Amino acid sequence: MSPLVLVRITHLSKLTILMAALLGLLTTGCSDAPSDGPSGTDAGADAASDVATAGDASGGDGGVGDGVATGDGASGGGDTSAKSCPPGLAGCVEGDRVVCNDTGTAFAIVPCAAETVCSAGKCVACASDADCATGEVCTEAVCATPQLTITTEALPTAQVGQAYSQPLAAAGGVPPYTWKLDQGLLPAGILVGSTGEVKGVATEKAVASVSISVTDDKGKTASRIFVFEVKAGGGLVISTTSPLKKATEGKSYSLQLEAKGGEKPYFWGLKSGKLPNGVTLGADGQISGTPTEDGTFTFDIKVLDDGAPTLTATRSFELPIGLAPLEIVGLQEVNLFVTKVIVLPLIIVVKSVPVPYSNQLAAKGGKKPYAWSEVALPAGVKSFIPNSGLPKGLTLGKDGKISGSVTDPSLVVEVKIPLTQIVLKGFFFAAKVTDSQGKPQSKTAMFIIPTAPVNF
Repeated sequence: MSPLVLVRITHLSKLTILMAALLGLLTTGCSDAPSDGPSGTDAGADAASDVATAGDASGGDGGVGDGVATGDGASGGGDTSAKSCPPGLAGCVEGDRVVCNDTGTAFAIVPCAAETVCSAGKCVACASDADCATGEVCTEAVCATPQLTITTEALPTAQVGQAYSQPLAAAGGVPPYTWKLDQGLLPAGILVGSTGEVKGVATEKAVASVSISVTDDKGKTASRIFVFEVKAGGGLVISTTSPLKKATEGKSYSLQLEAKGGEKPYFWGLKSGKLPNGVTLGADGQISGTPTEDGTFTFDIKVLDDGAPTLTATRSFELPIGLAPLEIVGLQEVNLFVTKVIVLPLIIVVKSVPVPYSNQLAAKGGKKPYAWSEVALPAGVKSFIPNSGLPKGLTLGKDGKISGSVTDPSLVVEVKIPLTQIVLKGFFFAAKVTDSQGKPQSKTAMFIIPTAPVNF
């Protein structure tokens, strides 16, 4: 039996035990221990017994209190040379940092220093915004106050003689914010309030270019230049400005166009140009949908009112669409300690009988088309699953399609998870996808093609 014993597990969930066990207890493929010991569920039961008696095992010093048993007290000073994990391999279990000791025989709990947390096996200042003070965000494991910026991109058009009110918005810094007009002159009747509202009743037609600034509670400032237009009263105008808010390929998008003047309701339509594929303009002025392409799209939109005679207005717009981050996805995903494993559909393996298998690997984001290739498992995982890679009979095409058949059951890899009744059977491999941007992006993920259902 492997001498690995990880204590402080009384509050661990089944999945947490699984994650720790996968890296710390998968000795089937990498242990130097004798092969005549207990196996299967008996081995899991023995491992559980070792955990329960870690502090008072007979026949030697088995560890004290809340530490990690050394394994030399299980049965009168057994073989302590069995390797259970790569020395120095680290991970996090319910907030604690666990590190494989120098001899590779056990994981030890190495608490992080005060004011730090465990993330991906390292002690860092923060793993999420929740670890930071109010108003700070976690960026690359460091808490910092985000840079102060004005997020309002444009001011809608105003009309002579009509009440106007447009709130300004900022992000970052330390609220509360104080606003003011920095440079230029707003049209007569319009002003900027200290709380961040452009308001008033314009008295004349005008176009003004002004700079508005915001100051946070720590004295940091940011400014932005706006073009403010006042049109003659009574006419129909489209008050939404261009460019429209940015969309992302593959993500839902929605924006309501606005108009002023004339008689409501308004009726909207595309006069010229082209909306991106997947996006439509409704008669109510709602632009919505999920864009399926990227780029900057230009078009003219027309609005009609319900008066007699009917008034019309037209305005040109730009809609920028960016690419979503490249990501490998799957219908079933399992997070196992230091890596994510995507579970693919079952494969049937019968000796000397080729049963066809076919499955398409999937990714999203980036720029299509994608190119796929098989790569080696991460070093920290490969040491536990040495017999990895697509088996003889299966191939991975550049388009991400896995096809073929396996007729040799002896190629199936079986991984037993101690302390649980879970056994993973199948083929483990890693694949990389690369997109078609000018500067290509790539992502790598680990997969399992199971020969038996995977249930956690």
